Amino acid sequence: MTYQSSTQFIPPAVATKNLEIIQIVPRLPPHTDGVGDYALRLGEQLCCDHSIYSHFLPFSIELDYQPLENGFPIVNLSGHTAQALMAACPSSAQGILLHYSNYPYLKSQLDAPFWLPAALKHLAKVRNIPLVVMFHELPTLDLKVFKIFNPWQIQISQRLARLADGVVTDSHRFKEVLSQWAVQPIPCVPDFSNIGEPEVVSPLYDRRRQLVIFGGRDRSRIYHNHLSSLLKTCQVLKLEKIIDIGHPLDFDPEQFGDVQWVQMEFQPSDVVSQTLLNSLAGIIDYTRFPGDLGKSSVFAAFTSHGVLPLVTAYNPSEKDGLYQHQHYLTPATLETATSLDHLQAIATAAHRWYQQHTLAKNAEVFAEQLFQRPNNFD
Repeated sequence: MTYQSSTQFIPPAVATKNLEIIQIVPRLPPHTDGVGDYALRLGEQLCCDHSIYSHFLPFSIELDYQPLENGFPIVNLSGHTAQALMAACPSSAQGILLHYSNYPYLKSQLDAPFWLPAALKHLAKVRNIPLVVMFHELPTLDLKVFKIFNPWQIQISQRLARLADGVVTDSHRFKEVLSQWAVQPIPCVPDFSNIGEPEVVSPLYDRRRQLVIFGGRDRSRIYHNHLSSLLKTCQVLKLEKIIDIGHPLDFDPEQFGDVQWVQMEFQPSDVVSQTLLNSLAGIIDYTRFPGDLGKSSVFAAFTSHGVLPLVTAYNPSEKDGLYQHQHYLTPATLETATSLDHLQAIATAAHRWYQQHTLAKNAEVFAEQLFQRPNNFD
């Protein structure tokens, strides 16, 4: 997480809500966790649009939390057992939403929560409530040449997909695998922007000649692996400034030549949002995740704010509806865009792509999955 929440969402009193659920997450802010932040934003939208009130249960029992986070109650898990899970689930909960991303749920590579699927199945059966699993990741082994699914840890994902009443993912690659296990159709919805969705975005010609880089520590790959193409991009687009947002990085501003490098470090979400609204372009390195550009919340933030999205290399994410030259450019293909009008057409197409899976539309999918309403997502 590269930003700090600038406003606290205060939901209406639980007595005014029609439905209650428990969302199980690896961790919650202030402990850095993209999945936890995703769940909080989703909880806010479910409350606003669907009168679904969330209780949050962090799986990491060694961390401390305040009683409330973003206006919602946090439920403490006393241990990693079926009995502890049953005791922690509020009696008022009418549904379970598990955010599963595998590695945050592991104590070690061999200490996986094999007890969890059976415990969730028992809890859902005893309480007679639906279980929905959102698969943010599937476990892989990174070999030197390629990736394979981890045959040990994938067993948990298989069991969860088979027993869940609803399965959702943000990756078409994952959907193809999960469809082999789940009996029901699986909605696949790209991630939403965690820093807001401005109603009005300015055209590129009204923006400052600056480029934004933000994300986790791994954004440093842009500088380590693509510095020359980054500076070439600044030259082609006549950019005067690079704005870096996130965990402090140790770089010498002199290596950027005539381009000013500004390190803003962590900022409130409204500051990040306004910075994007003022900027012409943003760049992301997603080479580690081919075919999954739609999973990137940073790319979602770029597209929701109308900036020109740049990716360090072609990412084969056509199944997410993302096409090179149409929704994003790379430094290698940037010179094919010969005018600001051409760049604007790409930024506009990317912004339209985002409107298909806003936070509100994501919330609609989860509401339908939890309470068995038909949906139209593929």
